[in-house]
Amino acid sequence: MGVEYVLINETKKEMISFSHLNGSKKRELAGNFAQSSIVTWYLLQNQGDQIQFVSDTYDDWPFKSGSRDSGFSYPDRTEQILNELIDQEILEDSGYLFRDEDDPENVYVKNITNVWTK
Repeated sequence: MGVEYVLINETKKEMISFSHLNGSKKRELAGNFAQSSIVTWYLLQNQGDQIQFVSDTYDDWPFKSGSRDSGFSYPDRTEQILNELIDQEILEDSGYLFRDEDDPENVYVKNITNVWTK
């Protein structure tokens, strides 16, 4: 396993968890279209906010307020930002990379592609 990250916006008390996307480790965040597009879009839409990556492993709460426990319970805006990028014709939902047969509604990985590379 490796260290996974969420993007925390301490100003707005929300997070991007990258749930149902293909990875949340450093290389995956930088290398996958969906994750890197989500981070860029989110940062551009929230300039001036206190936003940092926080790991699921280390004791690395980078903010003066809040805490790791509260930060990991903030509302997740991953799906909202993903939908904005799809609406903007930057990303496309191309189905699933993985879907669990026993729990397909909760355990799955989306196949998100970059429209501009087609």
